[in-house]
Amino acid sequence: MESIKTEKKTKTYVLTIDVEIDAGRKWKTSNPATYEGVTKGIKILQGLCETYGVKPVYLISPAVMVDQKSVDFLNTLNRDHCELGAHLHGEYIEPEARFTGDDFSGCDPKDMQCEYEEEIEFEKLKNLTEKFIKLFGFAPKSFRAGRFGARGWTLECLERLGYTHDTSVTPFRKWHDVVDFSKPGSLIPYYPSTENICMAGNSKILEVPVSITPDVEWLRPTPRRFSNFEQCKKVIDWYEDNTHPTVLCSMFHNVELVANKSPYCRTNEDCKEMLDTIEKTFKLLKDREYEFKTLSQVTING
Repeated sequence: MESIKTEKKTKTYVLTIDVEIDAGRKWKTSNPATYEGVTKGIKILQGLCETYGVKPVYLISPAVMVDQKSVDFLNTLNRDHCELGAHLHGEYIEPEARFTGDDFSGCDPKDMQCEYEEEIEFEKLKNLTEKFIKLFGFAPKSFRAGRFGARGWTLECLERLGYTHDTSVTPFRKWHDVVDFSKPGSLIPYYPSTENICMAGNSKILEVPVSITPDVEWLRPTPRRFSNFEQCKKVIDWYEDNTHPTVLCSMFHNVELVANKSPYCRTNEDCKEMLDTIEKTFKLLKDREYEFKTLSQVTING
């Protein structure tokens, strides 16, 4: 009797972290400026990730690149176990920076990247990329726009600057009546259009959307504001039922891992709950035989 071969579904998990300066309510930066979310938060997270084989992607804001202690710490991370990429909050970098110098105490970043004039956006990205190369010794391949403010032109800029992967698209979400991802063309990796970043097209940048369901539930382990473990599991189950290949992209901020350094995790108990959700999620994904990848390791097939 001839045996029937069943195709094994490809399942991939990517963890992306927006690496920010410490902040308070509504994301106004700490005053005086501190960076405990980098030196303490990432240290805690990296240890947990290495226990389960997860390879986090640290997408670094220009507000962090001015702090030598943070840069030195990030340079100690083993690149076999994580990836460093770039994250633009344009207020902190020329041209037309709203906050200048190296002290970003008490700043209130609100710019949407896609609202800059095209050449201004390109020059900011170029300056960010050159600064990254100077500090970390290699060119970044992965990117996320600050406040998810990416557009088709952003893809053209990234391609010119040597990037290969973007993770700015948040399906089913609309941001501040400026960026509209409410009608996504794909929930799995795709090469987008430079006319409409939500749709497939001619860009050579691989878009890896953040995992969000049509009910706007995120694969984001932030307590109170976003998800507990059961909600994360619900998102994972939905993606397994509705996408092939299944490519999960989770995100949160490094500053959420240290108490009172973000708008979300205000107490040590909040941070403990978040880490517990992260670990339970890692265990579930490992049990379900997900392949853990960095962003730049993701292909069109997962």
